[in-house]
Amino acid sequence: MNQCTLCNEDISDMELRFGDAVELDEEFWHSECYAEYFGEILETA
Repeated sequence: MNQCTLCNEDISDMELRFGDAVELDEEFWHSECYAEYFGEILETA
């Protein structure tokens, strides 16, 4: 199981699969944590 870079909570495979979390540059982020930290909404292709 992976942990969010910001909040350190576990990220499940389901969250990654449904876009609730992402892996960027070998770091894992919940979408809302990414938006809070960077001040922008994460867009996935």
